[in-house]
Amino acid sequence: MKNLLAVYRKVDDILAIVIKYFCALLLAIMIAVCFVNTVGRYAFHHSFRAAEEIVILCAVWVTCVGASMTARADDHVTLDLLQELVKNNKVRAVLYTLTRTLSCFFLLALLPAAFKMVKIYAPTKLTGTGWPQWVLYDSYVVGSIAMVLGYLRITPGKVKALWNGTMEKTEFEKINEGEVTQ
Repeated sequence: MKNLLAVYRKVDDILAIVIKYFCALLLAIMIAVCFVNTVGRYAFHHSFRAAEEIVILCAVWVTCVGASMTARADDHVTLDLLQELVKNNKVRAVLYTLTRTLSCFFLLALLPAAFKMVKIYAPTKLTGTGWPQWVLYDSYVVGSIAMVLGYLRITPGKVKALWNGTMEKTEFEKINEGEVTQ
């Protein structure tokens, strides 16, 4: 079991690196396409028909897949206010587990609809680039699976730290307890 966990962590580390560079590449493409299209429009009075579509596709993919990086860093917007107000470490650990479990549940519950959208739009082409439209909907499938894997990676350690009371205080807790003045 310990070897299996080590293999999962190694594969997940590689996945995180791939996602990081993939998102960086997409951002670079977005910047380059916007720059070239802006120069073309104002300097040469010519816009590229596919530019807007490429930027939208890249933005959707960066949003869906890049969200997994925030899940891995545990920086996603979550409803942790109740968890941070509770002083009992064990209750906090249970609340943390509950919020992350619910997040994973909803991500996975929406996957069948995403697969259906991919299937529906499989024959349809995007007008500007001619790419298949399912590419847009595949971003949710890839992103949600990556987010669930990110949550699976980070949650056990955070729960253990909360349970044992070794978790570092959040900024909200420090302000609430008067340790930080605004």
